[in-house]
Amino acid sequence: MSVRVVARIRPLLEKELDKDTIVRAECSQEGKSMNIVRIPNPKNEAEEFSFAFNGVYDTETSQEELFTNEGKKSTA
Repeated sequence: MSVRVVARIRPLLEKELDKDTIVRAECSQEGKSMNIVRIPNPKNEAEEFSFAFNGVYDTETSQEELFTNEGKKSTA
């Protein structure tokens, strides 16, 4: 059995909407599914942090879609 690590980017809270913190999901290779999360460094706006996952889901992803894509695979 292997472990998959996925991230789901949540929608911004109302108090976060006016801040410049933008969390982005990206693909490491063209044509592949999203697997990188990028966030700005709060101490230096010119830098950003990136984190790699087995899969990344954006704010539009429903709980049902996430379960279908990730949860059902592991129970099959």
